[in-house]
Amino acid sequence: MINQLLNTMYHLNIQIKEVENKTKLVYEPGVLDEQLKEQIKEHKKEIMQRLQENEVAKSMGFLIYHHGLFYEYRYGLGAFLYIERLSNGFVNAWRENYLSGQDKPFKIKVIAKDASFQKAFKDSNSFINWIKNKPKRKVG
Repeated sequence: MINQLLNTMYHLNIQIKEVENKTKLVYEPGVLDEQLKEQIKEHKKEIMQRLQENEVAKSMGFLIYHHGLFYEYRYGLGAFLYIERLSNGFVNAWRENYLSGQDKPFKIKVIAKDASFQKAFKDSNSFINWIKNKPKRKVG
């Protein structure tokens, strides 16, 4: 439901903003009907949470697809980390490694399966931080 609302808001260019500790909808006159306004109001907490999650993910370098249904992070050549929201409300997170020129991964490692978004995101960030702080190999 949240994703459907975010899609509708995106296509109608309806923005939701926090101004002076109040949530404001910014839109062109005649775009927002009462039914949509009530749906947004009813799901305001979930919408705001998703937008905040997306902002945090974006600030960490994730690409965000479909308003937060799917996240992608590239941490090396042919090395990707994915987070996917499932229709049952849970989230899967995993990483895949590809050899140059190959379209199928040679290695897949699950980070979180059927977890909350918060757990999957935390575990994914732990892996990203580990990769960033891992000592570099010396060549030669």
